[in-house]
Amino acid sequence: MSNKPANIKKRTHDRAHKLKLYSIGSIALLIGIVLVTNILFDGIFGKILTFDFSDFGQNTISQESQEFIDSLSPDTHVRIVGLFSRPDNVSGTPYQYIIPLLDDYAKKSDGKITVEYYDLTENPTIINELDPSNAYDLASNAGNFVVEYNGRIKIITPLDCYSYDEEKYYYTGTYYINSNNTEYVFTNTINMLTNENMCKAYIVSGLKEDTSFYITQVLNSMSIIVEELPSSDNFVIPEDCDLMILNGPNADISEKMYVAMSDYISKGGKIFIAVNFSIRNVTERFDRLNQLVNQMGINIDPAMINENDPGFQRGGYVIDHTVIATDDFSDYYSVPYYHATYSRSISSYNNPNSSITGIPALRTSDKASLTEFDTNGNAIESSTDTTGQYYVAMYAAGQGEDPAKMFVFGTANFSSDEYISGYGVNDVNVEFFKSCIRELTGSKSANAINVAVKNVDNYSLDNTKATTSSATMMMVIFMIILPVVLIALAVYVYTKRKNL
Repeated sequence: MSNKPANIKKRTHDRAHKLKLYSIGSIALLIGIVLVTNILFDGIFGKILTFDFSDFGQNTISQESQEFIDSLSPDTHVRIVGLFSRPDNVSGTPYQYIIPLLDDYAKKSDGKITVEYYDLTENPTIINELDPSNAYDLASNAGNFVVEYNGRIKIITPLDCYSYDEEKYYYTGTYYINSNNTEYVFTNTINMLTNENMCKAYIVSGLKEDTSFYITQVLNSMSIIVEELPSSDNFVIPEDCDLMILNGPNADISEKMYVAMSDYISKGGKIFIAVNFSIRNVTERFDRLNQLVNQMGINIDPAMINENDPGFQRGGYVIDHTVIATDDFSDYYSVPYYHATYSRSISSYNNPNSSITGIPALRTSDKASLTEFDTNGNAIESSTDTTGQYYVAMYAAGQGEDPAKMFVFGTANFSSDEYISGYGVNDVNVEFFKSCIRELTGSKSANAINVAVKNVDNYSLDNTKATTSSATMMMVIFMIILPVVLIALAVYVYTKRKNL
């Protein structure tokens, strides 16, 4: 009797048994790979194999920052100290774009930058260590960061690391985030602190001006220390003032301030002034401020510029328009066109007692006109009849080895918080402003590290942007390793099965 059916049955059984073993083995191998990979990534490799999959590379320093850090001396030691306990999970907190990026600074700085966190209630001695003289009142800065280098420190709050819509904040009291400035702020703060030849600027306050939050960031990025100089009956300009700034005053300076500023100019002082038209200053003639700028051959006119050339208008508005850098200032930035709004006319002034002459810096088209205002703030209609070219900014310099210098702008679009918060610290107007500051301060100001700000999509801090090592690990496993392993196993099983 033939035994072929029995043999066929046996071979079929053996084949099925082998396939079963291959299947079970494949699953066991896959599970083992996932478990081992999880342990290796999280326990051994840690952050070394962490990749930034966040939008716009939120958690990775840019090439510009890396090149700057590499240029620092090997013995540089910058401390970034968080005055709080590091959260276990930063998602959904104001720190979610900050802490992961600071980790990247520390990882890629070759020991030049360290990041530490101290709970002030548990480690109060860190305050005296960072600020022995208590000049910065660090005890009241819990939750903020301190950047320290060779005894110099700068406090950075989480809000400093973002641009927000100031208009929405004004009406709602809520911060609607426009962009993530964390890398810009920290890289340029380190640039400022490590620059030995530091410049000091004083921003005059108390003239009904708006805030100077963003202009301070911009100046810090140029290695310029910024302090406030309040207007008062005892107004005195400090001896260490390298640059004085009047940023959007809505009220005139006092007689005491005029005398002090006039004396400052006579000694080679450097001044930047920006005014414009608003409902708050339309009746202000700036008589004493004009006396001051008249000494430098410049005048602030009580007239608003209307741009009548459609090619220069923005959105069809005569008060929102483009201005052009004059030939003397065409190399201040790579583009010649800038944005001006509610601009006062700035004109030359013939001072018979001075050889200084104001030089136009920014101009309108030759089809612009002026609307003048009387002392009650009413428009003088007949003033709009004359068309021509007008100036939005002028520059003047004295004579000698270290002469007085002055820029006067008739628009706040180059230095106001409202403008910079809306258009960003990398805007062309801001770049032109930086060139003006470099002209005023000379070698005492440094070039800012041109770090691009990073967009935040939805005006809010959400938990989808922070990339932790565990999230990255899982993404790498399921998007890269797992598919490759499955394909390899499929090829292997197919090859074995084909030969059975």
